[in-house]
Amino acid sequence: MKIVIPVMSLETGGGARFLYHLANGLTDRGHEVEVVIPYRGAQVWPLRAKLTRVPELSPHTIPAGDFILPNFYTTVGPAWRAKKGRVVRISLGYEPLWVPEPEIAKQSYLIDAPILSISQWHRQLILQETGRDSTAISCGVDRQIFHPCPKRSSGTGRLSIFYILRSPSQGYTWKGGEDFFKALAQLQNRYAFEVTVTLTESSHLTSSIPCRVVKSASDVEMAQLYGEADIFVYNSYFEAFGLPPLEAMACGTAVITTDCGGNRDYARNGENCLVVPPSDILQLKQAIEHLLLHEEERQRLAAAGQAFTQAWTWERTVEQVESFLLSL
Repeated sequence: MKIVIPVMSLETGGGARFLYHLANGLTDRGHEVEVVIPYRGAQVWPLRAKLTRVPELSPHTIPAGDFILPNFYTTVGPAWRAKKGRVVRISLGYEPLWVPEPEIAKQSYLIDAPILSISQWHRQLILQETGRDSTAISCGVDRQIFHPCPKRSSGTGRLSIFYILRSPSQGYTWKGGEDFFKALAQLQNRYAFEVTVTLTESSHLTSSIPCRVVKSASDVEMAQLYGEADIFVYNSYFEAFGLPPLEAMACGTAVITTDCGGNRDYARNGENCLVVPPSDILQLKQAIEHLLLHEEERQRLAAAGQAFTQAWTWERTVEQVESFLLSL
């Protein structure tokens, strides 16, 4: 099959990670895959698929294929108007919840094209908001990269908490960064721990909590940060899937996450992680405190999470997408 994937960029983030794994996986399975990206679009992920740069995504610049897989709402219109192949809309998040043009974003779901979603919660949200059903496929973890490593605390004597901070000033207000630091502020004078934060946007950390700050990291560096931590905290208000907790589990780290929607497909409270309500600073603080105090529980959750991720592979994701396309 010739498969065209128009994207705005392949920068840091779970959505871009999904797309590059999909493009590479379909290429490895013998399909002709072409990723089309504007000149201004960033590319931080390595591609084995063909990469074509264009001035902008338009019906004229999108090449022909058996299938065209737009993903962000701004790529759907050009792909549909191009009429150069069967359009299958991949939704990596329900954009009307956060983009500045919610009505335009919603219209991208109403074209007569099949939709792929990335969790059962995400599928139900699209159905509820648009009346359109979709087919849910799973995300995955690259276990060649995301695997356990020695804990930083074995050398420092202090437990380590890892956090990915997305910048509210760049629109990521639903990621819960302020809640995280408010929860830590209630613990910092009572327990000996250290905090490592990675910044995925060009922003500066302003917090009264002493932190080790790491700028936007590669997959290998992220795996190291996950693996060397004793606790990983992820407290978004909503996510179509939420990949970082699954990656942290694969790295053998105890996870605290909010019940943010898409992670219900894999987050099992008390079994492979701790789950707290979104925006509940008190319960977030209590969960962090619980894992700081109870080493056996922390290690049990870490081991259970690592074992659970064995089935969550990108190969499975690619197979699901390939099977769906072949069924049309």
